[in-house]
Amino acid sequence: MIGIYGGSFDPVHLGHLQTATSIKNELNIDRLFMLPCFEPVHKNSLNYTSKQRLQMLDLAIKEFNSLEIDTREILRGGSSFMIDTLLDLKESFKNESICLIIGMDSFIKFKTWKNWDEFSKLIHLVVLPRNGDQPVSKTLTTFETVENIDKLKSNSSGHLYFSNSQMIDISSSAIRGKIAANQNLDNLLPISIINFLKKI
Repeated sequence: MIGIYGGSFDPVHLGHLQTATSIKNELNIDRLFMLPCFEPVHKNSLNYTSKQRLQMLDLAIKEFNSLEIDTREILRGGSSFMIDTLLDLKESFKNESICLIIGMDSFIKFKTWKNWDEFSKLIHLVVLPRNGDQPVSKTLTTFETVENIDKLKSNSSGHLYFSNSQMIDISSSAIRGKIAANQNLDNLLPISIINFLKKI
């Protein structure tokens, strides 16, 4: 079973990395890929270039070495629509079930995603817990909600699973604010990335 954890990673921080490691363990995922987008569709422009974001991810997975990076959205360029990426991933991992890991904020807006109703034919959807806004309903008409992890492994797609992983409350925007104000970043980013940011 493959895990895909997409994001702008602008910059990647301990919240992303610890959450990704936790969900990999919770679901017993064989390989979990951090998938940086080239150009986010649902967010404002990025602070760091694709090259810088990839450099930071490379530094991060030296410490979090159970994680991997998938660069296909950056190599493809243009607006990063997840449906296009999932179709591509299904070609790369023909015999694997794929879990797309998203935050609760993305789940709430999921029906604004391009071709959202096609996703259940391609992947399982795994939703991470988050404080703040909660959905009116924790269901999607195109997915079957399950609590049993074994069902994710025994079926290739079509299940919706809400993670029990501990929420790590760190945001990239708060970190960018601290960087702009030259504030301490300890316990928010790996030391290697803090040192990298000081040089750019």
